[in-house]
Amino acid sequence: MQRISSLAACRELGGLAARSLRVCAWKKSLTCSERPVEHGQWAGVCVCPQRPFTGMLAAPVRRLSRRRFVFAGQSLRPFSSQGADWQQGSPAGHTGVSVVGNPDPITWIRCKVVMCLIYLQFDLDVDSEEFESGVKQALVHVSDMMSRGSYHTLVGIVSNETIDHVKARCKSLTDAQRQKLAIAMDDIIFMIPEDVSVVFDEDGRTYCFIVMRFWHMSTYEGPDDPESTKIFKVSSSEDGVPQKRIVTAVYEFKRELTKRAYPDWKVTTIWHWHWKLAE
Repeated sequence: MQRISSLAACRELGGLAARSLRVCAWKKSLTCSERPVEHGQWAGVCVCPQRPFTGMLAAPVRRLSRRRFVFAGQSLRPFSSQGADWQQGSPAGHTGVSVVGNPDPITWIRCKVVMCLIYLQFDLDVDSEEFESGVKQALVHVSDMMSRGSYHTLVGIVSNETIDHVKARCKSLTDAQRQKLAIAMDDIIFMIPEDVSVVFDEDGRTYCFIVMRFWHMSTYEGPDDPESTKIFKVSSSEDGVPQKRIVTAVYEFKRELTKRAYPDWKVTTIWHWHWKLAE
């Protein structure tokens, strides 16, 4: 299996990207296994010795009709992007939250480049407002079902392996702690891709994997999330109002890009900072 995750570091590209000479350490198949979730490790985990790829990606690009995104619960309104308000130091719609740092710029640039390559080769725009809206709606829907313990409703949206993993992690939480897993659309502050890759399996199928980290407000009670405190700061709440904190969640989305494959996305990894309470 070949996992494309970066540009070829050579003058003669031969194609649009480079391939790894070995399978990613944590993705030995098309299903996900347990692996670290600290910021930056997702993007770096697939860095392997590389060589120019002259196979499928070297073919001429054919521009067809633009592919649409299929997610669960797309009746929700789109979530606005963070443009000017982020630069002014206050995320849109969130008073009392100030920006004190920045995400890793190298990871951001690298993911944007790979997203551009995916658009050029597969006519799939994963750097669009439509995609951002879709992944946020998926986050809201999945986290809500987890908080209720309605794991059976995730079938078809989340991979079976991930559902089993979620059940095991949530089992160690109290009912009150599990209910705090739910994320409302208005609680989402910021999101960024941490790994974008294309996988070719031995059967000739092609898959796109995108790992997204979300920063969101929560009434979670426990240790601080270092990925949140180094970027955002929350001012003290008024008397009588529950103190909200900023924590992160990491979701991986998978879609098959093989010709005539059904164009839906599936969640193949779920991780919430809340699960630290069970460790």
